[in-house]
Amino acid sequence: MRNLKCSIQYDGSRYRGWQRLSTTDKTIQGKIEAVLSQMTGEHVQLIGASRTDAGAHALKQIANFKTKSLLSCDEMLRYCSRYLPEDIVVKEIAVTDPQFHARYNARSKT
Repeated sequence: MRNLKCSIQYDGSRYRGWQRLSTTDKTIQGKIEAVLSQMTGEHVQLIGASRTDAGAHALKQIANFKTKSLLSCDEMLRYCSRYLPEDIVVKEIAVTDPQFHARYNARSKT
Protein backbone atom coordinates (compact mmCIF):
# COMPACT_ATOMS: atom_id res chain seq x y z
CA MET A 1 0.00 0.00 0.00
CA ARG A 2 1.35 3.43 -0.95
CA ASN A 3 1.22 6.47 1.31
CA LEU A 4 0.63 9.63 -0.71
CA LYS A 5 1.26 13.19 0.46
CA CYS A 6 -0.87 15.99 -0.98
CA SER A 7 -0.59 19.75 -1.02
CA ILE A 8 -4.05 21.32 -1.15
CA GLN A 9 -5.24 24.88 -1.76
CA TYR A 10 -8.82 25.97 -1.20
CA ASP A 11 -11.24 28.81 -0.77
CA GLY A 12 -13.37 27.71 2.15
CA SER A 13 -16.14 30.29 1.67
CA ARG A 14 -18.74 27.65 0.71
CA TYR A 15 -17.65 25.00 3.20
CA ARG A 16 -18.20 24.10 6.85
CA GLY A 17 -14.46 23.68 7.45
CA TRP A 18 -11.89 21.00 6.79
CA GLN A 19 -13.18 18.08 8.86
CA ARG A 20 -15.64 15.57 7.41
CA LEU A 21 -19.06 15.81 9.11
CA SER A 22 -21.82 13.21 9.10
CA THR A 23 -24.47 15.93 8.76
CA THR A 24 -23.23 17.56 5.54
CA ASP A 25 -21.10 16.96 2.48
CA LYS A 26 -19.96 20.61 2.51
CA THR A 27 -16.47 20.00 3.96
CA ILE A 28 -13.09 20.11 2.26
CA GLN A 29 -12.04 16.68 3.57
CA GLY A 30 -15.38 15.17 2.55
CA LYS A 31 -15.21 16.54 -1.00
CA ILE A 32 -11.65 15.33 -1.56
CA GLU A 33 -12.27 11.92 0.02
CA ALA A 34 -15.29 11.39 -2.24
CA VAL A 35 -13.21 12.09 -5.36
CA LEU A 36 -10.25 10.00 -4.19
CA SER A 37 -12.55 7.10 -3.28
CA GLN A 38 -14.26 7.28 -6.68
CA MET A 39 -10.87 7.42 -8.41
CA THR A 40 -9.31 4.46 -6.55
CA GLY A 41 -12.40 2.32 -6.01
CA GLU A 42 -11.41 2.17 -2.33
CA HIS A 43 -12.64 3.83 0.84
CA VAL A 44 -10.05 6.61 1.21
CA GLN A 45 -9.42 8.37 4.51
CA LEU A 46 -7.62 11.68 4.04
CA ILE A 47 -5.57 12.88 7.02
CA GLY A 48 -5.03 16.64 7.19
CA ALA A 49 -2.22 18.42 9.00
CA SER A 50 -4.78 20.65 10.66
CA ARG A 51 -8.46 21.46 10.70
CA THR A 52 -9.87 24.78 9.56
CA ASP A 53 -13.08 26.49 10.59
CA ALA A 54 -16.03 27.22 8.34
CA GLY A 55 -15.13 29.82 5.72
CA ALA A 56 -11.35 29.52 6.25
CA HIS A 57 -8.98 29.26 3.29
CA ALA A 58 -5.71 27.39 2.81
CA LEU A 59 -2.76 27.96 0.51
CA LYS A 60 -0.84 24.79 1.37
CA GLN A 61 -2.75 22.35 3.55
CA ILE A 62 -0.78 19.11 3.71
CA ALA A 63 -2.64 15.82 3.86
CA ASN A 64 -1.94 12.16 3.24
CA PHE A 65 -3.84 9.03 2.33
CA LYS A 66 -3.04 5.38 1.74
CA THR A 67 -4.08 3.47 -1.35
CA LYS A 68 -3.48 0.26 -3.28
CA SER A 69 -4.16 2.13 -6.53
CA LEU A 70 -1.48 1.83 -9.20
CA LEU A 71 -2.40 5.15 -10.84
CA SER A 72 0.55 7.50 -11.16
CA CYS A 73 0.64 10.68 -9.10
CA ASP A 74 0.19 12.70 -12.31
CA GLU A 75 -2.90 10.67 -13.25
CA MET A 76 -4.31 11.29 -9.77
CA LEU A 77 -3.66 15.03 -10.04
CA ARG A 78 -5.45 15.20 -13.37
CA TYR A 79 -8.40 13.24 -11.97
CA CYS A 80 -8.67 15.54 -8.95
CA SER A 81 -8.45 18.59 -11.18
CA ARG A 82 -11.28 17.28 -13.31
CA TYR A 83 -13.68 16.19 -10.56
CA LEU A 84 -13.09 18.50 -7.59
CA PRO A 85 -14.99 21.80 -7.39
CA GLU A 86 -13.00 24.73 -8.75
CA ASP A 87 -12.49 26.18 -5.26
CA ILE A 88 -10.53 23.09 -4.10
CA VAL A 89 -7.22 22.35 -5.84
CA VAL A 90 -4.84 19.49 -5.15
CA LYS A 91 -1.57 21.15 -6.14
CA GLU A 92 0.74 18.17 -5.66
CA ILE A 93 0.61 14.44 -4.95
CA ALA A 94 3.78 12.49 -4.17
CA VAL A 95 4.67 9.11 -2.76
CA THR A 96 5.99 9.55 0.77
CA ASP A 97 7.41 7.44 3.57
CA PRO A 98 4.97 4.72 4.72
CA GLN A 99 5.13 6.16 8.26
CA PHE A 100 4.40 9.78 7.25
CA HIS A 101 1.33 11.24 8.98
CA ALA A 102 0.28 14.77 7.99
CA ARG A 103 -0.86 15.77 11.47
CA TYR A 104 1.86 14.09 13.58
CA ASN A 105 4.73 15.10 11.26
CA ALA A 106 3.70 18.75 10.78
CA ARG A 107 6.62 21.12 11.38
CA SER A 108 4.62 24.33 11.56
CA LYS A 109 1.18 25.80 11.01
CA THR A 110 0.33 29.34 10.01
